[in-house]
Amino acid sequence: MEKIKKIVEKCKKIKGFEIICALVIAVIAICIYFSVNAITSNSDKSQTTTQKQSGLVGEIQDILSGIEGVGDCQVLITYKAGQDTQEVDNLNSTDNIQGVVVVARGGNDVLTRIKIVNALCTLLKIDANNIQIFEMK
Repeated sequence: MEKIKKIVEKCKKIKGFEIICALVIAVIAICIYFSVNAITSNSDKSQTTTQKQSGLVGEIQDILSGIEGVGDCQVLITYKAGQDTQEVDNLNSTDNIQGVVVVARGGNDVLTRIKIVNALCTLLKIDANNIQIFEMK
């Protein structure tokens, strides 16, 4: 403890010591500010990129997520292809849609399910019996 006191007393004798300490503290604070700001900015960009999907599925996910009560959601659209059904998650066509599965945070609420079904019927021009909605875990 005495060593620390001696060091502090020696430093106080240096001309302009308080100014030097203030400058060092200011530089450290500025570095911390820009580091935290850069980290926050990068995480926001990666979340936005992850959430944005391209094509019809991405647009539907964005629309459904904006409806009150839905929250985060995932969408899968299946298309008719002759006798077989293909799973396609990046087409922009609403032709030959066989069914839609939605997994949403608010998928257990009856009113939210009705909103999702109405939105999908309108957007995709499909019957309600071709839509299944599940709650996201």
